[in-house]
Formats: sequence, structure tokens, C-alpha cells
Amino acid sequence: MDNNDAVFNVPELPFDDVSYMSSNAAIPESEEHVPGDYSDYCSVCSDINDFLKLTDAMVDEINELRAEVVRWRQALIKHLPERWADGLQQDIFDNIYLNVYEDFDAYNYYVMRCCNGKDPFDNKKRASLMSRLSKGTDKTSITYL
Repeated sequence: MDNNDAVFNVPELPFDDVSYMSSNAAIPESEEHVPGDYSDYCSVCSDINDFLKLTDAMVDEINELRAEVVRWRQALIKHLPERWADGLQQDIFDNIYLNVYEDFDAYNYYVMRCCNGKDPFDNKKRASLMSRLSKGTDKTSITYL
């Protein structure tokens, strides 16, 4: 069990391969294959699907919030002394591509199932937007002229 599993008393999944749960294959009906906690397989799939949708919405929100932080930091730079502005500019560049979720199995499962294995925090379109925002050259930048 990882992280909060002990807190929430989450039982182990009855399958060796998680992809079995997401496939369209029928679940074995014999009781020896399915513990009582997972006898309602459709409910488990629905819950997993709901968590994947929640994760997807949260990733979108995180991406938007990160972009907004970069917009406002870039706007702030113009009002700071040069020595502070340089440090803040470097801080923006250092944190643009930060992904702190890749060590979580649940996040990696989400990436595989919902994003075709491509990390939503690491794509060319987002990188291009964040680069323009950090330079203040994107049309959505606060100081864009």
C-alpha cells in the first residue's frame, strides 16, 4: 500500500495487471477471483473513470494556474529593481517545465489511459505558450503591447 491507502483502508486490487480492469473483457464470475469488496465490478470501473475525469480536470486547471502565475510574474518584473528582476526571470524559466507528479503511480496510470502516454505537462504547444508568457510576448500576456 502506498501513501494514503492505509488511511483510507483501500484493499488490494484483485487483478495482477491493472490493464485488465480497463479492458472490455468480462470479469470472472467465480468468487475465488473477485473479493467481496470488488464484486460490483461496474461500480469500481465507474469510480476509476470518475477519478480519471477528476484528474484530467485538475491537470487542466494546474496548467492554467501555472500560466497565470507566469503572466503575473512577468508583469511584476517590470516594476522590480534589475537585480531582483533577473532572479525572478530565472526562477520563471526554472519552474516552467516542473512536473512533481511523475512519481505517483495513479498519475502515471492517468497519463497512460487518458493522454496516450504523453505527459500533459510536457508538450510542445504548452512549452511554446509558457516560453512566450515568460518573455511577455504572448498576446495573453498582461504586459503585451
